[in-house]
Amino acid sequence: MHVSSLSFAYPEVDGAIRAGLARRLRVEGALQGAFVLSTCLRIELAVSADTAALEQAAAAVFGEPSAVDVGQIRVGEEAVRHLFRIAAGLESPILGEAEILTQFRQSLARAEAAGRVSGLMAKLLETAVSAGRQARELLPDSPHDSMAAVAAQVVGAADRVAVLGSGMMAQAVVAGLRGLPAPPEIVVVARTPEKVTIDGGEVWPFIRAAEALATFPAVVSATSAKRRLVPDEDLAGLLGERSAPLTLVDMAMPPDFTPPAGSQIRYVDIDMLARMADRRPRRGDADAMVAAAAADAYRRVTYHQALGPVMEGLVRSADTIVDRAVDRFGGRLADEEDRAVLRQTAHTVARTLLAGPIAYLQSTDRPAEAVDAIAEAFGLQDDG
Repeated sequence: MHVSSLSFAYPEVDGAIRAGLARRLRVEGALQGAFVLSTCLRIELAVSADTAALEQAAAAVFGEPSAVDVGQIRVGEEAVRHLFRIAAGLESPILGEAEILTQFRQSLARAEAAGRVSGLMAKLLETAVSAGRQARELLPDSPHDSMAAVAAQVVGAADRVAVLGSGMMAQAVVAGLRGLPAPPEIVVVARTPEKVTIDGGEVWPFIRAAEALATFPAVVSATSAKRRLVPDEDLAGLLGERSAPLTLVDMAMPPDFTPPAGSQIRYVDIDMLARMADRRPRRGDADAMVAAAAADAYRRVTYHQALGPVMEGLVRSADTIVDRAVDRFGGRLADEEDRAVLRQTAHTVARTLLAGPIAYLQSTDRPAEAVDAIAEAFGLQDDG
């Protein structure tokens, strides 16, 4: 099994480019064997195939093949290691970011449910999730371990904060605001307010988003919308009527807003937020553990790929030897039943002899070079 990946991630790929890709992204268009992860800071596409199939998958999910030109392609073990590092939060501006593992796991669950990812590729990505969990046990605890917590700090001086959205990231922002030394009054603005409850706070329907933008001192937008929440011309009118400045943190990708020039607004988009959050303490043990887990997972995938043909070759060679032996010595037997007994006996001996090497190949503690060694010993190097 080949593994190839295509990455569009902060800070290598500009936010405007990522926004355009996010607007065109159609995960349901992904090809068989394709895994897609889309967050506010990255879009990752991985396939259990070579780079030609990766380019086909990119054309399917983005609607055009040119997207490949602005992303970073990785293949083989490098691609696997990159995916493991993402799940562990080692590629995030905040080391061990809390939300990315959940996003990775949820994306994998959707891909498996849709039948896009299965077999060895699914097992590989599930192992990345497990490694991500283990990595967090090696990372230092921090009250600021998520982008949502940093967003809460940016607007924390305000006495009232409106949070637009009710998904995972919006909930994390609410938790971050509540964790501040002096928590503000919080209002969540949701598309389905009847499904949202927050202790000690209000929930507004989305029709009141304009009111929040016009009156609140701070707004955090954490939606997954593909379109502007408020048309640019309407936003200009809302902000023009304000009597006090607004701090607007836009965590969405693509962004929910484009602030008009000259307005009383402090606008912080997701890339600005990432630059504020970009603190990289020593990683040490977590880095080493994730790298080792990725290398082991990739070795198992490639080993499994080589294992099948070698095992089939061993059995096929044994059957050939049995046939030749029976043809050679069976002529001395007049009774056809005796020939059948001879064949069965020789077949049983051959399979019994192979049981040891096959069990060894299938064991979990054999060295990576075991397949090549046994293939060479049994003359299967050129076995087709």
